[in-house]
Amino acid sequence: MAKQPDSIGKYQVIRQIAQGGMGAVYVAAHPTLDRSVIIKKLTLRGNADIRERFRREAQIMMDLRNDAIVDVYDHFREGTSYYIVLEYVDGMSLEELIRRRRYLPNHIALLIFREVCRALAYAHSRGVVHRDIKPANILISHRGDVKLVDFGIATIHGDEQSDLTREGMTLGTPSYMAPEQFQNTRNVDYRADVYSMGVVLYEMATGKRPYPGSFTPEVLARIQKGRYDAPRRVNPKVHPFAARLIRAMLRPKPARRPSDLGKLIQRIDRRLRLKPHAPSRATVEKYLGGDEHADMPRRPRRARIVVAAIALLAVGSGVGAIYLSGLYNEVILPDRSAALEVSVRIPRSVAQLDRVSVAGAVALQASPGHGVNASPITLRFTRDHAEDSVRFIAYRSQRVYTAAGQYRLDVEAESTLWSQLLELRSLRDEHGDGFIVPGSPSAARIVRVELPDPPRSAVDVVFRATDRDTLREIPGARLSVNVDGVWRAWGPFSSAVVRSGGTYRFRFDHPLYRSESIDVTVRPFQSRVFLDATMARR
Repeated sequence: MAKQPDSIGKYQVIRQIAQGGMGAVYVAAHPTLDRSVIIKKLTLRGNADIRERFRREAQIMMDLRNDAIVDVYDHFREGTSYYIVLEYVDGMSLEELIRRRRYLPNHIALLIFREVCRALAYAHSRGVVHRDIKPANILISHRGDVKLVDFGIATIHGDEQSDLTREGMTLGTPSYMAPEQFQNTRNVDYRADVYSMGVVLYEMATGKRPYPGSFTPEVLARIQKGRYDAPRRVNPKVHPFAARLIRAMLRPKPARRPSDLGKLIQRIDRRLRLKPHAPSRATVEKYLGGDEHADMPRRPRRARIVVAAIALLAVGSGVGAIYLSGLYNEVILPDRSAALEVSVRIPRSVAQLDRVSVAGAVALQASPGHGVNASPITLRFTRDHAEDSVRFIAYRSQRVYTAAGQYRLDVEAESTLWSQLLELRSLRDEHGDGFIVPGSPSAARIVRVELPDPPRSAVDVVFRATDRDTLREIPGARLSVNVDGVWRAWGPFSSAVVRSGGTYRFRFDHPLYRSESIDVTVRPFQSRVFLDATMARR
């Protein structure tokens, strides 16, 4: 190991804590702030891309000012080396904490997860994608502060010139990388960080990673398909709330992962009964000090819910009315029941809603012995004039209650079928852990469906002309159709000219009769049109 320098720039070196082939890491004293700092050193000899990444890490972190992200104080070059001066976190990494404790209690894991989500939500709002989220890059001080660090392979989303990642390049730590990051790190966005956070929460809750071991083609195939051991199978103490968060964040397809970390934070706040932006430092500090149950949130006693239910029953007009109105699900079974409302917008060219139904697709176990109802549920719809537009007519369903789980939503409107898989979360997860206000809009999952215009197909036209006086068919009558202001004679190959979903003007001609015109609108599902015109002699 090279001899430790006494000073670096204006900083007095206290000790060296790491050494590598391209540099070293030191703890040093700031000359005027009376505090310790971390100094990362990179020697200039080596790959130019690495030197540029080192510079950009300092640049990105100096632009990020958040109490859950390690501060960067300085960046400079001295001799043949570059240096970054960072905030010193007196504590340990999350990786070391998991190694010491095996796994973390649910509420401690959620508190740490919440703080890192705060850091990422801020970074994402500034366009920065971290791309290397893992426990080793999450620091926890002895005072309970949680800090995100190491933006060495971060990128500014949308700024292609500043991204050093070449097309097809893979960067990151494989155990925590999203499936799309294996294919092309350059093109990933904030949803890759969301996936990595799901891996981190899994590891905090179980002590293991969802895809441990070497990365063989078989393991990569499992990652692409999202096949891993459920966290509660690995550790039965994992709370269903944390398990649902993990499942949502580890979805292989980026579009199906949570899109708003702010909403995840709100869900955790409701679960742990925290005020927005409330610090979690004191609870984490107590846990680090040996208090395994530090400030563990307590759910309201079931007796209180029963009393509330009895009061509602007394006020209502009977048990049957209470059940039908949904209060039974919202007050007695909020952990098992889900609520659904469907909003459907249909093109005016279709105009008629034939049938909308919800049918159970997968019998997920919301709780032991409780699965989704496999029989179809037919929804009743009414017009929603407030949502009408020039192109669409809107319908809205009544609220329906069913078991939480995965369903398939089928919407049929004339020639169009819309089929959508959706997961209905319990009323408790949708609304929060507090008392659910009966009929509250926030308790229901609202699904919005906008049916596309049906495809336009060729239309066959059959026509006949009759004499106005004799009502006999006129032989030799000709038919023309107006296309872009030009009259075209109808012939054997003219059916491709007229297509469903349009309005056309037809004209009947005969040398002995006055011409007659007719405007026809062909609906999207219609494939044949019969035209019959009566013509008067000249």
